[in-house]
Amino acid sequence: MLVTLPARAQDTPRGARSADTAAVAGDLDAFERRVYEASRRAPRDPTARAALGEWLASRGQLRSGAVLLEEARLFGGDAVSIAARLVHIYPWLRDWSSLAALPSSPLTSGEKVRARRLAERDTDISGADSVVVPFAPLEVGALGRVPLRIGADTLWAEVDPQVEGLVLPGLGRGAGLVEVLATERDALLGIVQECALGELTLRNLAVRVDTSMGVGRARIGFDVFARMGPTVDARAGTVTFRRDGRVGTGDARTAVPFVLGFPGVRVAVRAGAPLAGLTTPAGRAALRGMVWTVDVRRGVIWVDAAR
Repeated sequence: MLVTLPARAQDTPRGARSADTAAVAGDLDAFERRVYEASRRAPRDPTARAALGEWLASRGQLRSGAVLLEEARLFGGDAVSIAARLVHIYPWLRDWSSLAALPSSPLTSGEKVRARRLAERDTDISGADSVVVPFAPLEVGALGRVPLRIGADTLWAEVDPQVEGLVLPGLGRGAGLVEVLATERDALLGIVQECALGELTLRNLAVRVDTSMGVGRARIGFDVFARMGPTVDARAGTVTFRRDGRVGTGDARTAVPFVLGFPGVRVAVRAGAPLAGLTTPAGRAALRGMVWTVDVRRGVIWVDAAR
């Protein structure tokens, strides 16, 4: 069974290739039928099971994907390769207990401490049902910037598909809300006890403190951003966040399927075309000047055709 995610070589399960022709060409439905059929023919084959789980997770069906990957490990699949995927999927699910107990975990000692600490707390969002905050689109690097409040500080946080969790600069007045748990390489690992996007308060998020970042800057991972079902109106310069992350459908919308790479996001900009990274010129062109909404549960970005 072929695995399609844009994975690093060490993340690819044994006996699987790093990409599949159908998926790279944008024929996501055809590939999904193939992985389902392979798993149906050999329901206890760990490679087929892992490939299906990996694929479903990449299409936003995170819980189902995690369960299938766990089953693949029980069926004799390579625990190291499976852990390399689950170590990214569990944070999307805020399943810190499973992350802390992950067999063959690639986590560092500091990351394990953080996972155990987060498992003792609730990672939640409170506030209004939805809020509208400023969004400044970017043409290079991240998708855009949003104002993130930590205590008395307001940082312009870049929404970066290549980042997971939060990345903060050297700590200033917000230091009392950031619990540092470990120092590893050039960064501090910890937990943001509380931060805010507009009137939404986010509690207990994994954070990396990068002292080389400029003052007043931060990065928000796609896992944090997408969790709130964001609707970006590029022309108005706003983003609407939903507390429960649930997104409705509409007849006037066009669905742009995406594939999560853990980290990274690729989109099917048009049928039969290769998948494009969300921050590549092709990915940006599909959304530029539009109203678009990330719908993780359905694995699509809705683009408002009326605009």
